[in-house]
Amino acid sequence: MKYIKLDIMKPVFFLVTITLSTTIITSCIKDKFDEPPVNIPHVNFEANKTIAELKAMYSGGLDSIQDTIIIKGKVISSDEEGNIYKTLYIQDHTGGIMIALDRTNLYTTFRPGQRIYVKCKGLFLGNYGGIIQLGYKYNNTIGRIPNAIIDNHIFRDSLPGTIPSPLSREITTITGNDLCMLVKIDNLYFEEIGVEFAPQSASATDRKLLDLNGNSIILRTSKYASFASNKTPKGKGSIRAILSSYNGTYQLYINSINDLINWDTTAQILNNLIYETFDNPPANWITYSISSNKNWTHDATYKCMYINGYGGDVPSHDWLISPPINLNNVSAPILTFRTWTRYNDNGTTEPLTVWISENYTSGDPTQANWIKINNITLSPANSQTWTNSGDIDLSSYIGKTIRIGFKYVSSGTGSNSTTVWKVDEFKIKVLN
Repeated sequence: MKYIKLDIMKPVFFLVTITLSTTIITSCIKDKFDEPPVNIPHVNFEANKTIAELKAMYSGGLDSIQDTIIIKGKVISSDEEGNIYKTLYIQDHTGGIMIALDRTNLYTTFRPGQRIYVKCKGLFLGNYGGIIQLGYKYNNTIGRIPNAIIDNHIFRDSLPGTIPSPLSREITTITGNDLCMLVKIDNLYFEEIGVEFAPQSASATDRKLLDLNGNSIILRTSKYASFASNKTPKGKGSIRAILSSYNGTYQLYINSINDLINWDTTAQILNNLIYETFDNPPANWITYSISSNKNWTHDATYKCMYINGYGGDVPSHDWLISPPINLNNVSAPILTFRTWTRYNDNGTTEPLTVWISENYTSGDPTQANWIKINNITLSPANSQTWTNSGDIDLSSYIGKTIRIGFKYVSSGTGSNSTTVWKVDEFKIKVLN
């Protein structure tokens, strides 16, 4: 007879093993994992120059920094939204400076409010468009600091903190000391509303901002900005921006669309219904010569419209006529322009007059009905100074479509019977 030997200890051992394993796994789940340590950057050296002191060292051209100079400041720019490119703006209590870097996505390392130290030895100071910047030599001019050496010169200290409070300014109180710093200007509105901040047809676009006194400043936006296709808003508000300059013209750069602050789109502001700068030959304007071989022409040098009857075949009678202007659904339309004149026409007291027509379409303007505008200011005879027309109220034409005509006449063709006239900055503003 065969006996079968049962190993009764194996099930017991198996059960014990399962129990112990379950206990160990449960224990591991219940235990807290150690959180990874936060890496807080810290420098072990001090700044020995302020930003203003560094900029004061610039002597012109391309300056190589040979001394052991260290500055510190807080980052006020961000390239996250694409309007700032390969550039850091930092500021301290004395001023701000632009640092050109050959690196993108700077916001991932140098966020606004991040305190940084810059070891300047081996870098260069240069000037671009009137802005002193810190960078590196490139084709004997100022360029970007190469990516490979950025981390040898720029060091973070601590975690990003509060962003410096912007300087409260008005357009008329801005000075060169404010360049490359964060500023805030209140009660601004866009000269043109409902247009893209930066169309794709140009690398960057300037939009004019005005205050309630008519002073203006440029807002410059890259076509690569995430908000480039946004439309300029109605109304008024404040703007927080980095102040820059190009060849003496102040410019503002915003980090994001959120830098338009407390914008009240219900506020009624005078905005341009039509604005012709005559910087280029104007589209849809009509020039018509009733007599003489002279005519209104575009002056590319002085960027205006120009006429002179001197040397004509017969005395001049020439018109410059605006495109049709629709005054439906507008409030308080105001016409303004400016004029310039030289020489005297002894045979006429009105070489230039301004008219309004409701029925002119094309061709000979004498075949349409025109009403002369009398309450305007023209440049005094032979003054050779640009003169503003004053505000011309067009409220009586609300609901109509009109054209404005500039009529030039001369009493002859010689030096005592002709004048030079220029017209520029043609605007009709309406309340929006």
